[in-house]
Amino acid sequence: MKTTSIFFLLLLASLGTVTVSSCNGASVDKVKALESSYENQNQKVELIGEFDAPGFTFSSNNSKAIRMHFVVKSSAFSSEKHVVTDVTLPMGAERNSVVMNLAPDQKNYSLKDFTVYDKSGEKYNLDQHPQFKITGTVTYDELSKPEEERRADNYGYKLTDVSIEKD
Repeated sequence: MKTTSIFFLLLLASLGTVTVSSCNGASVDKVKALESSYENQNQKVELIGEFDAPGFTFSSNNSKAIRMHFVVKSSAFSSEKHVVTDVTLPMGAERNSVVMNLAPDQKNYSLKDFTVYDKSGEKYNLDQHPQFKITGTVTYDELSKPEEERRADNYGYKLTDVSIEKD
């Protein structure tokens, strides 16, 4: 009886690990596709991951948006990660927006200085590392240039009109 119970618990733990480790492969595949072709231009895409503070921020009283980073991993245990470096969010405490809480003389910042509001208006401090499902429109900067000036290997893109859901 005891051996059967232990075997059953090990089986459940194994299934749980497989389920968790395979849950986000679609987002990784989507980011890889975004970084290798222009086929998603003006398309809505959905990604699951967590926000990260941008690498550099310049904000003034006139700033209306900030370019956040969004990290996608194939699983919670994976060291492989892909970073979408330009998820454009409006600044403010409205739905689908971000607030950057910095003192006027503060030069360094971390995740604790950012609060994200989801599509329902719920707020989340990014220092808690919440996972989100975001949906946004893909725009490739290179496609806004005249065709003769485009680089065929530049797949830099941004996500705009982003909707945020707690996952």
